[in-house]
Amino acid sequence: MRYQISLKKPLTHLVFIEYEIVSNNNHEEFQLPIWRPGRYEAANYSKNIQTITFEDEHGLPLSYKKTDHSTWRVASKSKKIIAKYTYYAHQMDAGNSWYSTDQLYLNFINCLIYSKNHLAEQCEVVLNIPENYKIACGLRQEGKVLFASDYHQLVDSPLIASPDLQQINYVSHDLPFKIWIQGKHSASIERLKVDFKKFTDYQIEVMSEFPEKEYHFLNQITSYKHYHGVEHANSTVICIGPGDKLGNDSLYQEFLGVSSHELFHAWNILKIRPKELLPYDFNKPASFDTGFVAEGFTTYYGDLFLAQSHVFDQDWYFEKLNKLLERHFHNHGRLTNSVIDSSIDLWVDGYQSGAPNKNSSIYVEGAMIALTLDLLIRKNTNSEASLDDVVRLLWQNFGKTEIGYSSHDVQKICEQFFGSDLTDYFEDYVYGVKPKERLLNDLLQHVGCQLKIDDNDNILEREFGIKAIISNDKLVITHIQPDSIGEELFSLRDKILKINDQSSTNNWLFSIKSDQIIFQIERNFEIVEFRADLKSESYFKKHTIEKLKNPTETQRDSFKNWLKSEF
Repeated sequence: MRYQISLKKPLTHLVFIEYEIVSNNNHEEFQLPIWRPGRYEAANYSKNIQTITFEDEHGLPLSYKKTDHSTWRVASKSKKIIAKYTYYAHQMDAGNSWYSTDQLYLNFINCLIYSKNHLAEQCEVVLNIPENYKIACGLRQEGKVLFASDYHQLVDSPLIASPDLQQINYVSHDLPFKIWIQGKHSASIERLKVDFKKFTDYQIEVMSEFPEKEYHFLNQITSYKHYHGVEHANSTVICIGPGDKLGNDSLYQEFLGVSSHELFHAWNILKIRPKELLPYDFNKPASFDTGFVAEGFTTYYGDLFLAQSHVFDQDWYFEKLNKLLERHFHNHGRLTNSVIDSSIDLWVDGYQSGAPNKNSSIYVEGAMIALTLDLLIRKNTNSEASLDDVVRLLWQNFGKTEIGYSSHDVQKICEQFFGSDLTDYFEDYVYGVKPKERLLNDLLQHVGCQLKIDDNDNILEREFGIKAIISNDKLVITHIQPDSIGEELFSLRDKILKINDQSSTNNWLFSIKSDQIIFQIERNFEIVEFRADLKSESYFKKHTIEKLKNPTETQRDSFKNWLKSEF
């Protein structure tokens, strides 16, 4: 199979693509994927195809019929069929494509059509781009031509081409790693190189080997606030910004967090894959129940590796854990649908908020499962085993062998290292929605810590059970705790305009002393005013992990075994 990609009008974001196959059939069906790995919801990229035509090797047009939104059926007895189409590359994030005056950025899964009869054929991609453009891509490259063993490898290898690409090289366990940077930033190159090598070295040490011969971090540094990462076979794309803040600790830490997360995906989901995703079928719904492993385990390890490898200290790690706890305990969908059901529902629910308090998050709830399983195994084995052993065996049994795993397989491997039956745990916390407070506190004791529960400092959250963010100078309600006072008074997306005649965006939260509050809100474009009484209820509790003041020597040792640092 051969593709040619040509640049036309950058201000319109239109890329011209040709796709050529040698056909021995009376007809061929050309398709464009309806989803991409790493995002298990309908995407329907064909909406970005502006025009499409088909012709034979002599340039004569071939008739075709569009049989569904992403499939074109072409009848022909010609030896070659060539599809020619324009693609609208207009979305800058880690999973889509962008073409502008300064770069060409393509996730091939978005924009390269294919024929199922030719999926296994070698692919060649000819890039008709300016001579001064550098190319960042995990594929083999000869000049401006890329080569892939088949379509699957091709579309798992995103591309950035630009005259301004910055390249940083380092070696880990004798393997080459490359950090590519597109965009202006304030980060220290030397610090990046040292820190990336630290967590890369440690991940490979934990997993015993790396699944690829090289690896590429493709970074889109934006001038505006952004945060997104997507994993690929031997690469990842990360979009983060604003670039002028990347040298600051806060954004730098987020950058390394997502980079560590995406690197661990090289094992977990790219190779250790659920059975439902082997092989990928890009034109059928992708639905599976083990998102808690694919994304949850990866979320847990992405941050843990940064602490264990001493890129960041344990105070940073506890801050990340406490943020995880807030996202967990403040999402009441965790008590409605299990992480198993929520994983299956991703295809229809997507990654945005739908019905309030419906779903748990495969990232957050999966990370909570990983945390408790890790501590559970450590406690039951006196730190002789851990979740590390589980993921290593998943790699050996399912990743290296390319055999998909099931939730039952995960349970059995956990039981193998736990040393006993874990049916109750999986029924309660994986397949069920049992609250985790008591379980978590009990397990934290093993590593000399405890779960602390306090009242929320925010009056709206504590007294009314509503969470809000400032948007366009208005306080907009985003979450409401079930069975709270707020559920009786407010609706999602209500805009709080005034509280006791004060603008809601002023620093009023810690100054209200009256037991009665007058709210003025905008709801469905109408202004509504009502009174509300402060009561003795306490919602959206604050959960934090803190160290015990007088841990035993055993607890200190267990803590050190877990975080690889002194208590």
